[in-house]
Amino acid sequence: MRSVVKPYAGFLLGSVTVLCAAIWAVEQSSLLILVCSVLILLAGLPHGAYDWVIMRAHYGKEQLVSAVAAYVALVLLVIALWLVAPQTLLIVFLAYSAYHFGDSDLPNASRLHQVSWGLAIVGLPGLLAGADVQALFSVLTESSIASAPIGALGILGWVAAIVHVCSAPKRWVSVGLLVAYGLVCWAAGALAGFACYFALLHSPIHLARWRHALNQKGSATILMLSFIVMSAIAGAVWMSASGLEATFATINQTTFRYTFIALAALTVPHMVLLSNANRRLQ
Repeated sequence: MRSVVKPYAGFLLGSVTVLCAAIWAVEQSSLLILVCSVLILLAGLPHGAYDWVIMRAHYGKEQLVSAVAAYVALVLLVIALWLVAPQTLLIVFLAYSAYHFGDSDLPNASRLHQVSWGLAIVGLPGLLAGADVQALFSVLTESSIASAPIGALGILGWVAAIVHVCSAPKRWVSVGLLVAYGLVCWAAGALAGFACYFALLHSPIHLARWRHALNQKGSATILMLSFIVMSAIAGAVWMSASGLEATFATINQTTFRYTFIALAALTVPHMVLLSNANRRLQ
């Protein structure tokens, strides 16, 4: 049992910590949005930086040059699409992210198990923190977002969660992870829930798997990052009721928007690379 729980210990511990903090400060905070945005970006840096190691391991010298050029071209394409059609890019990004989360977190699982996991991660915040998601999407696209699409996203996430649990070889693990994720989204907001998932579950699993696959050892950085993220999110939730949030109110939306653009621009080529690398590894 210990070996089954160990890969998820950081995420579960972080979720409990954030929930405890949320008991004392329930209101969504500008400071919380700012801290989560920064931490998602910081967690994504080592996560994405490892792409170079993966490319170097899978491509020869001539192929490596082409791979890097394609990677950079995708980054620029995502930025250009964001400037032209942010709503369309957001929809495509969410759909591809759902596929990537399942493919990366559960590389040896069935396709149904993978896709249902990714859709649950992307969709459940729409059910448990719908108003929060609606506000965040409006900030990202700089336009008003109707509640109906958010509700549909939430229903899709709920159905996907049920399918995922039913198709899981160890259902209690899937139930525990999804319940922890859902509770954080409900109690502390969608952004805090995703920050916990991305920084304490998705990124560590990704780094540990590829370090092992490419014979790269060492987990001190992963453990340190998990501790920092856990502490920072908990602290941000705790301080959400304080006067500090007024200081950040004028900068949190811009910070969040540009954090997302940076992540999207870096994440799309990252997801394409990982999809190809997964096929090569299997």
